[in-house]
Amino acid sequence: MVVIRKMDLEARSLPPNVKAVLLAKLREYKSDLNNLKTEHKRLASGNLNAAARDELLESGMADTMTVCVARLVCF
Repeated sequence: MVVIRKMDLEARSLPPNVKAVLLAKLREYKSDLNNLKTEHKRLASGNLNAAARDELLESGMADTMTVCVARLVCF
């Protein structure tokens, strides 16, 4: 987040046509980073959705070991 803040401050001193594009990209990066942090917290907390795990198994998209590793839950 510190790097994004620094980039934001630097972008604000640029000409308006360049600044707008860079600030839009920075907002996108910040949003992506926040989404990754949220997903990481969800996975690390162990508060996982058993229905999503079961759905993966039933659809044949994953075997038990893959789901165990991907969802950090082993039965």
